[in-house]
Amino acid sequence: MKDLLRNLFSIRQKRKAAPVGPLPQVGAFIIRGQVKMAVNQPLPRELWDWLVLSGWRNLPVKTDRRKGLLVPEGALKELMEADPLERNRAHSRILEQAQAED
Repeated sequence: MKDLLRNLFSIRQKRKAAPVGPLPQVGAFIIRGQVKMAVNQPLPRELWDWLVLSGWRNLPVKTDRRKGLLVPEGALKELMEADPLERNRAHSRILEQAQAED
């Protein structure tokens, strides 16, 4: 009922971005909007700081049932190997690939 009223009166509030969490461990997922990425190798602090500035956050719950888009498997490795000056381009390409797989 509350949901219906909020929609009817347009009083929805946009969620704030999740707070920046600690460096994710191997096996965890990070999320940016609807896009998820598996952390399948140790993440350098410098890359995590860059990902946080790009909008990535730790997944807030252990068992996430939300539907989302997964990035390709080698995406994290591609970002790790990318030159810091070319990282934005690699990041855009990875997000486009995730969108295309939907």
